[in-house]
Amino acid sequence: MKVGYARVSSKDQNLDRQIKELKKAGVEKIFKEKKSGKNIQDREEFIKALEFMREGDIFIVDSLERLGRNYDDIISNVRKLDRDNIALIVLNMPILNQDLGDPLLQKFVRNFIIQLLSWVAESERLESKRKQLQGIAIAKEKGVYKGRPVKYSLYAKNPQDRLTYKEIVRRLEQEQPIKKIAEATGVTRDTVYRIKNEL
Repeated sequence: MKVGYARVSSKDQNLDRQIKELKKAGVEKIFKEKKSGKNIQDREEFIKALEFMREGDIFIVDSLERLGRNYDDIISNVRKLDRDNIALIVLNMPILNQDLGDPLLQKFVRNFIIQLLSWVAESERLESKRKQLQGIAIAKEKGVYKGRPVKYSLYAKNPQDRLTYKEIVRRLEQEQPIKKIAEATGVTRDTVYRIKNEL
């Protein structure tokens, strides 16, 4: 059975183009969604589509982005389809836009795409990390780098974290044992030691 999934990220966007393309591809059942879905768990219709399909079915989407919000999501979902022996057709990707007729060849092509996506994702992560480290180095040279904000401090963004900090300080001033303070406030002993040293 050919199963399709169409999604747009907001209610004022139109699904008609995707639905038309899916029907042209011979899709028998279409799951439709109008939701941004920061997490894949938020995409209820997508999850329903995955649960609906059985071994030997063909899952059809108009673009690879429909399978996840980033490469990691996409790779994870392509692997799930592979484990369940469900074929994948991506209409806007020539290499994946048709049933090749040979399950082994289809699997090989899909695995190749996964490896390519994995490489792209890892390259992007490394490049992002490289730029971040460059930015930190420049900030340190200028004397403006302060590092990651401390969670428990007098100036913590979260009001609850500020209260926890004040409670730790109060208990330290009473000379309570570090272990007891950590247990009472729900923080690690390292955190209590840090605050004690700062004081």
